[in-house]
Amino acid sequence: METKNIWEKLKFTDTLEVSAYDLLIQQSKFLIIATSGELKMEVGAMDSYLEDGNKTIPVALYVLYVVAPNLANFKTKILTVCEGRQVETRFPVDIYCHIDNEKLENISENNFIDVISEILSRKLVKKSIEDLYKTSKEYTKNLI
Repeated sequence: METKNIWEKLKFTDTLEVSAYDLLIQQSKFLIIATSGELKMEVGAMDSYLEDGNKTIPVALYVLYVVAPNLANFKTKILTVCEGRQVETRFPVDIYCHIDNEKLENISENNFIDVISEILSRKLVKKSIEDLYKTSKEYTKNLI
């Protein structure tokens, strides 16, 4: 009996399609630089499902956290990006901001970083991150 090759219909190429995860990870170094390492950015990735009427849609979720290493890695969840798996491209995506509970839908790859920047500039989001920075700095100062 001949062994069937279960991989024969897949196309393996070196061409990488950029995801929201890739674009977020590229930004992590800038927070470390801006805070001299007091804060860092972490992106968690997980698979999940969304219910849409009678359909269950597989999605990838990318969760952006701001982490304070000096506070036992305390982290604040800033936003979640939802990438639908029912389409052939990774964009558009939806973004949910956990600080002000706002959801933005159908964000294109071209607008993605600008939208993330806009979210981080919002008063409540900005204050949350700046307060974490101040708390971490104060804690570090009191250790010395």
